[in-house]
Order: sequence, then C-alpha cells, then structure tokens
Amino acid sequence: MPPSDFAGYFHRRAGRFSAFYRSEPVARALGRGPLFDRLRGCADIVVAAGARSALDVGCGSGPLFAPLAERGIAVTGIDPAPAMVALAVEEAKRFPGLVTVESRGWEAIDEVDAYDAACALGVFDYVDEPVDLLTRMGRAAPVVVGSFPAPGLRLELRRVRYGARGVRVHGYRAADFPGLAARAGLAVAELRPLGRAGFLAHFARSG
Repeated sequence: MPPSDFAGYFHRRAGRFSAFYRSEPVARALGRGPLFDRLRGCADIVVAAGARSALDVGCGSGPLFAPLAERGIAVTGIDPAPAMVALAVEEAKRFPGLVTVESRGWEAIDEVDAYDAACALGVFDYVDEPVDLLTRMGRAAPVVVGSFPAPGLRLELRRVRYGARGVRVHGYRAADFPGLAARAGLAVAELRPLGRAGFLAHFARSG
C-alpha cells in the first residue's frame, strides 16, 4: 500500500484549511464549530495540567498557538507541509519568544521529556500508525491530547473525497481508545465528545 500523501495534500490546500479558522461565526454557520471547540478543549486540558511548554504536532497554520501562548505556554509547532509551515511562521510572529515552528513530520518526534504536553488536532485522521504517534508523543510529554474523527456517513464521504487525492482517512470509536492508549504506554484520562466531529482525547502516562 503506498504511503498516504497527507503532507502534499495540505501543502497544496494550506490556504483553504487556514481559512476555516479566520471567523468562528462563519465556521459555525458552515458546521465547522468543533474546530474551535477542540482548540479550547485542548488548551483547557493543557492549562489544567499546569503545563508551561507544549509540542503542537501537525500545527498547520498555527490555530492552537494563540489559545496556548496567550496563557503563557511556550509552543513548538511542527508540520511536514511547507505551505503550512510558512503560514505558521507568520502566526508565530505574534508571540515572540513563546512560539517556534519547525518543518518536520510526526515521524521525526524523537524527544524525551522535552515538553509538558503534546497536542495533535486534526492529525490522527490521516495517520496509518496511531499507536506509533501516541507513543512518540507520550515519550515527549507526560500529557497527550488528540482529536479523533468518529465513524459515520460524514467520515465515509471524507474517505471518498480524500481518497481520490491519495489521502487515507481513519475513524475511531469510543471503545478503541483504551486499547490504543495501552499499546502506547498511556492511559485515557478523559474522552470528550465533539458531536459529529468525533472526540477529544486526553491521555496520560500509565503507571
């Protein structure tokens, strides 16, 4: 099976995806309100954990930078799509000294205990090896937060649309998370429903 070309896809469509975050009222009118719900939910979890630093995996254009940096949390954003990185660098300029951006994919996460939290919003949708990503995030930080789409008609339509562009999309059921977490050396601390959009999952190191 050929690798899923999600980096190339998001490079080509960086402007379109970054536009989703320009106006919350418009996004909600278009049924994309969960994008903002997961940003706030992720930031709330990170802040409640007392984190002072966070790794933003697949940061895209940087929509999570403000919710974290405005609360004094230092953020390192990583993304493999060059056009997304360029947009994220511009967004990072709003928070000098607090936000840095690096051009790399999740497979290059090899840090150990380098951050207080690691977040991945809109990433697990496209990852063929979710346990590998969770494991890497759990090594990098004791608190892990991710968003996960749920199965259903909406996901099936996405699979058809993205599949035509060489991108695979994955869905997750609530019953999947304990097993995913255990295989990555983590435990599910909290699972928040995001309506039709799926779940926001908070993991912590087990043991």
